[in-house]
Amino acid sequence: MIEFFLPDKIILDAGHNQNDSGAVHNGVTEYEVMRKFREKLSARLSKKGHNHISDKDSETNRVFQNRIRPLLKTGDITLAFHLNSSVSGTASGVETFISKNAGSDSKAAAKDLVNGLADIMKIPNRGVKVENESQHSSIGILNLRGSAVLIEFGFIQTDLKVFIEKEEQILDLVESIAIKYDRNK
Repeated sequence: MIEFFLPDKIILDAGHNQNDSGAVHNGVTEYEVMRKFREKLSARLSKKGHNHISDKDSETNRVFQNRIRPLLKTGDITLAFHLNSSVSGTASGVETFISKNAGSDSKAAAKDLVNGLADIMKIPNRGVKVENESQHSSIGILNLRGSAVLIEFGFIQTDLKVFIEKEEQILDLVESIAIKYDRNK
């Protein structure tokens, strides 16, 4: 696939990479869980003929963002996939993050995702939050052209089991939201 000529795009970001595993619990890494999720969603989008770009397992966030920056247009949607972690190991819930300068599509997609995921997974809805409500003052992937949502699918210590059990329903939801908010169709 030649990325420079894509008329419509969904950007898929597994959040972490081979050298930055993200959250870890009982030997399970956030990177591996989100990488597999990204691959499944990518296969679904390919089957439907919907153009998309994914991060590479060896890319840092900065390298990935620099690669996609020139390809992005208004109307594209970027989805970043994550699992949360808590010090106590008892926190639970799904949340989404958007840029402090988010447009209406980012806000609506984040709301649709967090509400749908909480309903499917039957875990607390922690809401839509602005990037500076996270552990970072700014999240680069949320501040590129187009719409963007960072999804925390729950906490690796408490919500991973239900994420895996409900993965097909979660994929259905995320796929439908991604296509709905890709405005370059």
